[in-house]
Amino acid sequence: MKKSKVMEKSCGAVLYKTVDGVPYYVLVLGSVFGFPKGHVEGSETEEETAAREIKEETGVDAVLDTGFRRVVEYRSPRKRGGRKTVVFFLARYGGDVSPRAGHEIKGLVVRPYEQAKLLLRHEALRSVLHDADEYIRAQALPV
Repeated sequence: MKKSKVMEKSCGAVLYKTVDGVPYYVLVLGSVFGFPKGHVEGSETEEETAAREIKEETGVDAVLDTGFRRVVEYRSPRKRGGRKTVVFFLARYGGDVSPRAGHEIKGLVVRPYEQAKLLLRHEALRSVLHDADEYIRAQALPV
């Protein structure tokens, strides 16, 4: 009998703020650079998970833009034969970010698009960042 594949689900966001009209992106460092994200707990919605993870990993309360939603799927590094789905929203913040002590995050950086893109090892995350940057810039253009 064939076992069904185990599916993990996480949610997070491309977290940014705009300085002098330029978007700056927050990348968190775990084993590699990525966006704030984490597992859905209990009956949380995707949005609730993303907001909680942003707060836990960066210390900020962000405003989610659910009009931007990207899904990335890949093999789970933790479970043999498992798959992982990660839902990313866009989230804007003000003030300063700082990694939360005692969390799995080793650090974070805030960088403009071109520099942030170079720090992302995974092509799927670079694609999400690209889409987010285009989305942000399109929103700022006059109608």
